[in-house]
Amino acid sequence: MLETAGRLRSAIISVSFILLLLLAATPGCGGSGEPEKAGELSIEELWARAEEADNAIESWHMEISSYYENTQYGSGQIQSIIIDVNGEDVHEQDLLLGQVYFEYMRVGEKQYNKDMKSGAWSEVAAEQASADASDYTSQFLELPSLAETHEHVGAETMEGVETEHFRFTLSPEGVKQMFSTQPSFDFSENAGGEVDVWIDNDDYFLVRYELVVRNVIIPEKIGHGNIRFVVSIRDINQPIKIEPPI
Repeated sequence: MLETAGRLRSAIISVSFILLLLLAATPGCGGSGEPEKAGELSIEELWARAEEADNAIESWHMEISSYYENTQYGSGQIQSIIIDVNGEDVHEQDLLLGQVYFEYMRVGEKQYNKDMKSGAWSEVAAEQASADASDYTSQFLELPSLAETHEHVGAETMEGVETEHFRFTLSPEGVKQMFSTQPSFDFSENAGGEVDVWIDNDDYFLVRYELVVRNVIIPEKIGHGNIRFVVSIRDINQPIKIEPPI
């Protein structure tokens, strides 16, 4: 099972990385004068502010859950990932069926992996950062132009935060364009999808993100089905301690 979980982790990690980059590009509360409510801005204005705010976010806590739906095996969770980020430092935990099966930290220029059997940490060679980060960022910043339709759904309260809910629909070709550099899932026969985002009404921070793509070929012989990613973000620009474990 752990071997299968490892392969599934490889299958979704680049999508998870896209979501991290979306957070990094979500607008902060910079600018001069009284800030406008998110719901008062057009999609184009909101995404323009996202592009300007790329360097505004320094730390966050993110929880990512991925699911397969409408497959020959029914529906179920693929994996969940918990990530804390503070500048360049990262602490990641990967869970399967509620149990952590992979955990690592990157602090400064050093990386540490945890042996899940013994609980001991060891320093390992640091993984090289992706050279394609700008490609992923630009794809999400182009979401309004890639979408067939977009709408402002309305104001909603998410865990006590007043947010504005926006929805985009993607054609099969729009999905392929968005994920053109992400080979882990096979989107060749996809039937389009939807993207929902919830943005803090005052500060423009992304607090929830949902992506559904229909008729994807899912790894591990699961076959055709839908994939769903649900992302929750909190503690944006709050102090987050990530210290070397050894």
